[in-house]
Amino acid sequence: MKRTKRILSFVLMLSVLFTCFACYAETENTDNGGMFTVVSVDYPGGEELFGKSYEKYSRLCARFSDDKTPIPLSMYYDGKMFATVPKFDANRVIEVFIGDEAVFTDYNDEHSFDFYYMKKLSISGVVNGDNEGKANPLSEITRAEATAMVMRFLGLPAVDGAESKFDDVKKDDWFCDVVASANKYGIVNGDSETKFSPERSISREEFVAIAARATYLAGLRSEDKSVTKENFADYRSVVAEDLDKVSDWAIPAYHTLGYNVPVDYEDGTELDAEGVPISIMFYRPSQNITRFEVSVVLARIQENYQVYPSSLAVQYGFDKEMPTIDGSTSTYPFTEAVYQNLFSNGYMHPQMPQKHSKSHASYERLINGDVDMIFASVYPASDVLELAKENGVEIELVPIAYDAMVFFTNIENSAENLTSEQITNIYVDNKYTNWNEIGGPDALLYPYCRNNDSGSHAQMERHFLNGKEINEKIRNETTSVSMSNVLTDVQGAITTDPAGYALGYSIYYYFNNMDMFYDTSKTLKLLAIDGVYPTDETIADGTYPLSNNTYIAYIKGSKGEERAKKMADFMLTDAGQMCVKYAGFGTLRPIDEDVD
Repeated sequence: MKRTKRILSFVLMLSVLFTCFACYAETENTDNGGMFTVVSVDYPGGEELFGKSYEKYSRLCARFSDDKTPIPLSMYYDGKMFATVPKFDANRVIEVFIGDEAVFTDYNDEHSFDFYYMKKLSISGVVNGDNEGKANPLSEITRAEATAMVMRFLGLPAVDGAESKFDDVKKDDWFCDVVASANKYGIVNGDSETKFSPERSISREEFVAIAARATYLAGLRSEDKSVTKENFADYRSVVAEDLDKVSDWAIPAYHTLGYNVPVDYEDGTELDAEGVPISIMFYRPSQNITRFEVSVVLARIQENYQVYPSSLAVQYGFDKEMPTIDGSTSTYPFTEAVYQNLFSNGYMHPQMPQKHSKSHASYERLINGDVDMIFASVYPASDVLELAKENGVEIELVPIAYDAMVFFTNIENSAENLTSEQITNIYVDNKYTNWNEIGGPDALLYPYCRNNDSGSHAQMERHFLNGKEINEKIRNETTSVSMSNVLTDVQGAITTDPAGYALGYSIYYYFNNMDMFYDTSKTLKLLAIDGVYPTDETIADGTYPLSNNTYIAYIKGSKGEERAKKMADFMLTDAGQMCVKYAGFGTLRPIDEDVD
């Protein structure tokens, strides 16, 4: 979608009309520890409305009952309407209503997306129109106008008679109280100590910084001032010259907002294979931002950054504090499922880890007291148990799901089965060089192993090594350094002259879940072990010989024990077992899939 720049200045004046859908109740109040707090009101009709009319549901909002002022930072979730409000409004009763979008006189069906987020924000009064009812989505916005918009977004009224420290912000200016108040709250700074430049168009990186400060003030996010440009080196869609153009002071703000920053879709923008702009995060940071783009940033904060607890989270005390979690690579889907099912926008929860350590490292962190619990795909290896003993702690394991160790080869390989004895002979003694020695075709055998600090290696220790080590030749020549690497290594090790197929091992549900990324179902196949093929059923009933559990592991008597035990208790409920299913693992029992 091609965007053009238009320099139009206007004052936002048009009021939005609302259709009331009120639900009165005593407001619940949760302090987030800063200047803002979370209030909520029961709204049992939310799910019914969702089913009957999503169009109305999408316009649900909260407002104060006394003066009907809408609350932009509000969201329906799990039977309640939540709102993040300044603490001085904490005792005001809120109600639920269905708002009407503003009708902009310059609306254009052909370019409807230009108005989409502006219409969305008009429901809560953040975006209005000019004195002619126009939205002017592609026009630039001044620093004063952007400041006023953010103040409305936060629900912060301007302080009457606020003193401006800027020479170019006069008492009789319409924006004086707004700018002075926003500066007092730390939302905006001046170009200098005495100059604010209220009528200057604001750049993209300037507004990203202001929007990020708004999230800090509201308690939606925490600032990480240690972030540098090097932290973005691995982002797939970063273009170096765009990142280099971002001012150092704006980098923490870009880190806060991430992919919620708007992008251009102009002719000449470099796209990836899927048509997504490659420079998505940092495109033209010094370019002046448009009203549409400002609306994109604020609307995405509204959609993605409000984190509220479900009734189950409250029941288990997770609304007060979640246990600190780590685990193996394969169990990260458990953490994702737990957060996403216990909280609105759970992936944005401040305690949500961005990744798991490897299996051995996560056990070390648990033993050292760095985390309360881990999702463990394997029983702790001998060196982990020894480390726990040295530290005078005892690891408690609570089974929460089924899983299994599996062996796999290239799909073209006609081999179907391995015996436990053959696996030991392969990996301890490197006894076989051809698949025909173990019931397969006449083809070279390329066995791949995992590094010793992996969960998969712990499985090898438990089932096959008998206190011995992986054969030195295999360790030196064909060690896969990650769970994904063992899949791609085996995929790539197929040869035709001479014929040869690889052998690898992993965790059953990880192998299956990675099909969407590595086409494992088209390139690899699982092998039966001792005549039993791994399936959901054979793993659950224990007939597959390498069946095992996934666990919650915690340290007995530790400070985090109670939090970890609560999570273990939750994971054994139907709701928790649904998290197991969402994570792509085997549930311990049949569950009611209609559970909330």
